[in-house]
Amino acid sequence: MKKTCIPFIFCLFFASFLACGDSQNDIPTTPEEPKGPTIIEGINAIVQPGASFAKDDGTITHESPAKLVAELLTETGPEIIKGLGYISFTEKEYQEIKEFTDQLVKEVEKPFDIYSTIFKWVATNVKYTNGVNNDPYPVFKNLQGVCQGYANLLAVMLHTQNIPVFIANGILNPVGGHAWNYVYIDQWYVSDPTNNGHFLMSEPSSYTHLVPLHLDVDLFEDGQFVFNFNEGHLNLREVKKSNKQLIVPFSTNGFQITSFNPDTELPSNIEEIYIGKNIQTLGESLIGLESHAPNVKHAFVDAANPKMESYGQVVYRNSFTYYVPASATIIQFKDYTTLGKNILKSHKKVETVVIQQGTKKLEAYAFEDCPNLQKAYIPEETIVDTNAFYGVHSNFKIIRGIVKN
Repeated sequence: MKKTCIPFIFCLFFASFLACGDSQNDIPTTPEEPKGPTIIEGINAIVQPGASFAKDDGTITHESPAKLVAELLTETGPEIIKGLGYISFTEKEYQEIKEFTDQLVKEVEKPFDIYSTIFKWVATNVKYTNGVNNDPYPVFKNLQGVCQGYANLLAVMLHTQNIPVFIANGILNPVGGHAWNYVYIDQWYVSDPTNNGHFLMSEPSSYTHLVPLHLDVDLFEDGQFVFNFNEGHLNLREVKKSNKQLIVPFSTNGFQITSFNPDTELPSNIEEIYIGKNIQTLGESLIGLESHAPNVKHAFVDAANPKMESYGQVVYRNSFTYYVPASATIIQFKDYTTLGKNILKSHKKVETVVIQQGTKKLEAYAFEDCPNLQKAYIPEETIVDTNAFYGVHSNFKIIRGIVKN
């Protein structure tokens, strides 16, 4: 019994040893590394500037719009006044107002006395009335209007007597929006017929309650640019000509330009805009570049600009999207935690958008009415809400991964 048992046990042990020795568990292995994010190359979403920004020429600006306007008008003189601006009237209406005004001042000779007579008549006879037509003729006939009506009528009546005048719009502190006039008779006067106020322009401390934001005249013009005063800034309002790369100037006539908000279409050959450190705004209520720069593909902001910055064809202000060139076809956004509703809306030419790593979520309607948008490169961890891309191309697709520029 013992002789047969021992070999059997030995065989079992030996077989077990061989089985253990052949096991794959005994072969050293390298642990599998975690799979990294998908890297996408060759998109070229970031374009480097190909020109320089306007150089700082040492000109300064004023924090006080009233003081800035006073200096600007002292420099320009009354020659900037070419007519009656945007005031609406017919020739027949103008002639009727002129005939009345001629009679009103027929016994008055000196220009300042003529102005004073007309000013007093408007301030005394027109009654402040809401909800009426403020064009000069209805105000003249009905003797009713708000501040705009007062200013319109005073401007037309003075114009009939060849007295230089234009309208200013801005703020009446502490009330709100207001309209008044600037009048030139040997020197500039600030004239507020609504409130029976008359001031020397050269003494801004006497009318600190009036804050001009827009003047109804052009201030400077040369062969390339036209400048006005808009939203409290010396503004580049028209570009007559430029090469492909528009470099926004730093100053004109010794005054620093702080706004670029065009109200006429840019020349069609302009594809790149270079915004220097002097430009504080592209517009507040309206951004003219959005509707008047149809062929611009790239906008670059000087890194020294304290108000704005540019990245991936987008201009940002206060960390929010501010301006996107109308002809940009590929746009890369900054790495916001969340891209909310209408981060890009009604852009007709964009074809590709790139979302940065670090963006956690795209909310519904983040991209809306972009009919040519076909691709969105989005990090794999970014959440995309339903309808985040709404009104885009029928072949639109999301490509997950991180774009390497």
